[in-house]
Amino acid sequence: MTKTGSVVSSFSFGGKLTKIYTKKNKIKYIKLVTKQGKYWLKITKKLRKKVANLSRGCQIEVAGKSRRNSKTGKVKYEAQTIVLIPQDTEQTTEVKTKIVSLLPVLDTEVKSKARVLICQKSNCWKKGGQKVYRQLESTLSDRGLSKDIPIKKTGCLKKCKQAPTIVMLPDKARYSKVKPKQIPDLVDKHLIAGN
Repeated sequence: MTKTGSVVSSFSFGGKLTKIYTKKNKIKYIKLVTKQGKYWLKITKKLRKKVANLSRGCQIEVAGKSRRNSKTGKVKYEAQTIVLIPQDTEQTTEVKTKIVSLLPVLDTEVKSKARVLICQKSNCWKKGGQKVYRQLESTLSDRGLSKDIPIKKTGCLKKCKQAPTIVMLPDKARYSKVKPKQIPDLVDKHLIAGN
């Protein structure tokens, strides 16, 4: 992918609250320890009061959006919901993790005039355009968006040496050297409202 920026996706972690970072008496970040690792999560303004009522060591479940910088690979997490997990009567040291998909929340509204253009000329098609096209169809179908977002095969998009090439509308974002594994993130970023 040649376009720079960040890729947005959803996350859900369950774990132990170990630290609360404040700046100028305002809660900015929390540190969550899970089975998968340790995460610093940015706290939105609307969650500050809720976090202020939590004590260190409590078990919480946090869901929100993550942004991965496509250049550096670094991921930043922003919490959008926090739920206190009630402690069992038996004290266990095991951290319980529940995975919740946020896709139904994020993909309920499609951007107006959302569609995808994909070059079908021989160079793009032979260098992986056909696989990218199939992945686009599969991703849109999985999210129930096949009827709402058309995929239009086009003529040459003038990026033959960087094939395959796609354009995500209405953002007019052009991507070259696209790999099928990048398609889900691109769909979430450019075609779904609220991302």
